[in-house]
Amino acid sequence: MKDTKRRIEAFSFFDYTGIARHLSKMAEKGWLIEKISNFGWVYRRIEPKKLTFSVCYYPKASEFDPEPTEEQKEFHEFCEHTGWVLAATSAQMQIFYNERENPVPIETDPALEIGTLHAAAKKSYIPAWSVLLLISVMNGALFVSRLLGDFIGLLASAANLFTGFGWLMLFILCVMELCGYFIWHKKAVKTAERGEYLETHSHSRIQKIIFATVMIGFAYWLLNIVLLGKPIMRTVGLLMVLIIAAQLVLVNGVKELLKRKKAPRGVTRTLTFLSSFVFAFAMMGAITFSVLRASQSGYFERDQETYEYNGATFTVYKDEIPLTVEDLINIQYDGYVRSRTGDESLLLGRFVMRQHPRFDAENYKDMPALEYTITEVKLPFLYEFCKNSLLNERKDEVADGQVVFAEHYEQADAAPWQANEAYQLYWSSGYLNKYLLCYDKRIVEITFFWEPTAEQMAIVADKLSE
Repeated sequence: MKDTKRRIEAFSFFDYTGIARHLSKMAEKGWLIEKISNFGWVYRRIEPKKLTFSVCYYPKASEFDPEPTEEQKEFHEFCEHTGWVLAATSAQMQIFYNERENPVPIETDPALEIGTLHAAAKKSYIPAWSVLLLISVMNGALFVSRLLGDFIGLLASAANLFTGFGWLMLFILCVMELCGYFIWHKKAVKTAERGEYLETHSHSRIQKIIFATVMIGFAYWLLNIVLLGKPIMRTVGLLMVLIIAAQLVLVNGVKELLKRKKAPRGVTRTLTFLSSFVFAFAMMGAITFSVLRASQSGYFERDQETYEYNGATFTVYKDEIPLTVEDLINIQYDGYVRSRTGDESLLLGRFVMRQHPRFDAENYKDMPALEYTITEVKLPFLYEFCKNSLLNERKDEVADGQVVFAEHYEQADAAPWQANEAYQLYWSSGYLNKYLLCYDKRIVEITFFWEPTAEQMAIVADKLSE
């Protein structure tokens, strides 16, 4: 039977009543809080008993202190004489327990206690959450902007969707923490003026929901990268996860080592931050070097070659694409460049296919080329969103209620394409050979550099509809 237990607890820094109530319940179950670290709260097995807990704050303390100051030690000794035993500390937060029934509180002046807590909050809690709020606002705004501007591209990239979603969750958490604290503090000050205490409002349940939601998002990204990720993205993604975990362990280890060596607070803080920066820089350099070496050895390479033209080097990709110029036109030329790029997730895939002649080909400007994008919708309810998003990418330019430049899709005959719906791009003053074709699970955007025939339309349907 294990004598220790480690748990991830979700409590706000200022939630002293919620923390005390939780620790009392844990003691009744036979677990006494012993240590609070970056990797969770550590409990020690005891005989189940009813204990009263009190959470106090010492503004001058820091997580980088090698040991309590003399003033703190005197305070701890005073508390011990009155029956309060120090259980654990976390920076400015000090947790005591008392075995007596209805013990005299450590703090008896509500105004003084609220003032002390606020001083401690201004030192680390408020600045830290404010910085995180600023960062989450900037990154969250970019996520929302891309969600509105490139809906399909965002859903096709599990990494971008997860990171953007994570920033939004962080924004919600920051707003909840800061607003919750300031609202509570304002009411607590007024209550303290009457000589009374105001209990804190715990956000523990909401924090757990947010944490669980982020973990689900992480699992979604991990599943995508394992099942659908390209070799280079799978390698880099998994390495990044390992590096972040290793950095947390290493940096915390450096901090704890310096504290055990009783290094001054400033030295511990400086070396901890420096080690974090150096380790991150070194690991990113190692990843970049490894990926480059792997690419040079051909591990990530696509089927390709290079050629020189007018003093420049060009790459000839030979990717497999479902529809080629040769499928549509009787042409014999081995120098075509065929590229396939895009992203794919469990929600949908978006693949861009291009085929064009090499620049060093004779009369390359007269040779036919082909471009098309396939949006593969894996969840039916996303289909209409994707179709409308693609249609709305082309909009007329309007000034003073008048169309000054036309660019929009107009519905076309879907029968030759064997599609459910078909649209053709109207641009400037006429139609272009650019079509949007809607099949059961796919939406195809295809551009011809010639006028397609009915036979070629049928070939497109045969090659791209499924």
